[in-house]
Amino acid sequence: MKNNYLLAIVVGIIVLVVNQILNALLNVVFPALHAEYAASTAFRAWGDPLMSLIFLYPFLIGALATYLWLRTRKSWKGGADFGVVVGLFVAVPAFVTYYSNFLVSPLMVFSWALFAFVNVLVAGLSLEKLEG
Repeated sequence: MKNNYLLAIVVGIIVLVVNQILNALLNVVFPALHAEYAASTAFRAWGDPLMSLIFLYPFLIGALATYLWLRTRKSWKGGADFGVVVGLFVAVPAFVTYYSNFLVSPLMVFSWALFAFVNVLVAGLSLEKLEG
């Protein structure tokens, strides 16, 4: 794909779709996770206009991963290599920070780290496929 801006948007859309699928799967596999979100007073209600910013996250991942990929792609064996390495750099420190600072279950913190890792992995795989 020649247009880097379009590439970043497409990667963001792919990450958004994967997030929605992963969220649905986690809610089925771990119903307690959904219940914890519903019972917690730490999160904004879906009716709050600021909650719409949550949908910006996949596009930020798409844009930042695209930028990093285009700058360093020759350093990686492929999109999976990029995704795993960068995903671990994102997920592991986030996991430790969230676990040590938030009064939520380890399952919730793990799900956040899983999302962070999967998002970058999917972005890397998508970039390899779309950008070559």
